[in-house]
Amino acid sequence: MFGPQVFLRLFVRINQDLWPWQLLAVVIAIFIPVLISRQNRAARRLAVGLMSLAWIVSGYGFLVGYFGPINWPAAWFGWAFVAQGALLAAAVFSGGVHDSRLAIGRLAVLWLLAVCVLPWLAMADSGQWEAVGLFGVAPGTTAAAGALALALVTRTWRWVYLPLLVLWSLFSAALLWVLQTWWLLVTPVATLLLVGAGFWLSPRTAQSPD
Repeated sequence: MFGPQVFLRLFVRINQDLWPWQLLAVVIAIFIPVLISRQNRAARRLAVGLMSLAWIVSGYGFLVGYFGPINWPAAWFGWAFVAQGALLAAAVFSGGVHDSRLAIGRLAVLWLLAVCVLPWLAMADSGQWEAVGLFGVAPGTTAAAGALALALVTRTWRWVYLPLLVLWSLFSAALLWVLQTWWLLVTPVATLLLVGAGFWLSPRTAQSPD
């Protein structure tokens, strides 16, 4: 139904239509690791709440509003992104965000790599700087960085949050492979790696030496 040029043009269109509001997404993306580093329950809940908002905006805005009209499975994933955001919001308001100590430095580095490096991959494929895929706007970057929320939520919420990350990674990898947008293929791979990092960084129950 469409080729790579049409797909990459979606990134340009949404950035042009949103300007200058996507600058707020940049500020939020940089502010989230600052909140997490405070080792404070209220700050951590706010960080997860902002991730929740990013899922909803990118799902409804990009997938439903821009990609869905030319690719109907994308619209389904868009609504799934909205549900994923609602899930994180429910975790925030129901005690699903833990206050255990984390390896904040590692988490912050992975977060900043996701939100600062991955957005430029769409630009590398399209050759247009306006195609930058920002956290909270582009679903790929949002899902990749959002995978690190696995380190911040409790075990039950973690397992409910996981399936969409895996399904989206498989779907987007298949789509990007068919479109031969090779640079963007890094994003679903990074998402799966960050899923592993989220579990690795999550606090573990203390084990008895016996």
